[in-house]
Amino acid sequence: MAIEQKEQSASDKTELLPRSPLKLVGPGNGLIILGLTYLVWYVMPFSITFLTTPPDFGRSFHNWAYSMTIFIAGLAWYHKSPLSRIVLVVQAFIVPVTASGSVVTFDAAMINWAVALAWLCIVVIERTRHHNVFEARLQKRTVQWLNMHLMIITWLLIAHVSIVFFITRVPQETGLLAISNNAGFLANLPPELAILSTWVFDIALIGMVVVLLYEQFKMGYNPQGKPWPRWSFWWSFVCIGAGLVALAIQALTCFPACLPA
Repeated sequence: MAIEQKEQSASDKTELLPRSPLKLVGPGNGLIILGLTYLVWYVMPFSITFLTTPPDFGRSFHNWAYSMTIFIAGLAWYHKSPLSRIVLVVQAFIVPVTASGSVVTFDAAMINWAVALAWLCIVVIERTRHHNVFEARLQKRTVQWLNMHLMIITWLLIAHVSIVFFITRVPQETGLLAISNNAGFLANLPPELAILSTWVFDIALIGMVVVLLYEQFKMGYNPQGKPWPRWSFWWSFVCIGAGLVALAIQALTCFPACLPA
């Protein structure tokens, strides 16, 4: 009987090995790669020149806020703490505000980065102390609920990069340009109706968030630590690749010039 129990225990351990979480292939690392690639692109010298050259001077720093939010959302996947994820939601809330053109994009980006720094400080403190704030006062299920739903809210807010573009900016941009190059949200955002890469990336980003939500619905709280599906990880490369292909098409064709006035 004892021998059978030992064999069963060894069998269970062997069975659990492939079920352990895959740290490098999952939504966290996918968002890290996407956010970091996005950020590096917009801090390159050629991007800085574009950002600081009229007529787009000061109107294209929204990409700094978007990329930093995506990057921190990826890091936050690996630190399940209610306080840190509340701060993450605050950071992600800046995304739709920035995307709407309601504020100066440089100011929004700096606020976004400041919140990201606050998130990093909280994580360092919690990991140094080896316990997360609030968790001692909350039930385990409450902590799980907060961690999961705060992450879902973050993904939805990130999707608003694209949602605001398609619902608000696309229908209004032509009318605003007829008034002035600085009318409405164009005072803080550049016109992007004729930018193919913006359309393609925003469509791909919505697709990624849909995949993330589907995978989260499928996995639930995942208390057993089962490996996460890989679709959201690979979709980050779809976003990157689609954006680069669209940029290449813009550079090699007359796409903007071919659109009707």
